[in-house]
Amino acid sequence: MNPRRPAPGSPCRGSVDNGSAAAEFAIVAPIFLLLLFIMVTLASVFFDQLHLQSAARDSARAGAIDIADACAVAQAALDTNDIGTLTCNVVNDCNAGAVKLSLQAVKPYSVPLLGNRTVTLSATSSFVCPQS
Repeated sequence: MNPRRPAPGSPCRGSVDNGSAAAEFAIVAPIFLLLLFIMVTLASVFFDQLHLQSAARDSARAGAIDIADACAVAQAALDTNDIGTLTCNVVNDCNAGAVKLSLQAVKPYSVPLLGNRTVTLSATSSFVCPQS
């Protein structure tokens, strides 16, 4: 059995590519890779923000018991995660009825094709002091 052949002059002849797929890939690939690198970097920044917020919450809870331990708890919570340069500030203590603590971290990130960027992350948490 012979396969049917298109008639001469019909528009159903095989397509001629002449390398246009390779040219399109060369245009789209760098843009796709750049978007991929940016997404991975933003996920890392979001992950660090979650760790910073969790440390602020834990340190405010510890500060409600003993205000001197608040910043040490934040530093200990973030020692396993390279969060960058950490600044701890106790905004309110138990004399105001609640402990309010502010954390700020400055961390450099390296984004391929875009270079190094510095991101400042901040988190604030408060915890009601127990009645004594």
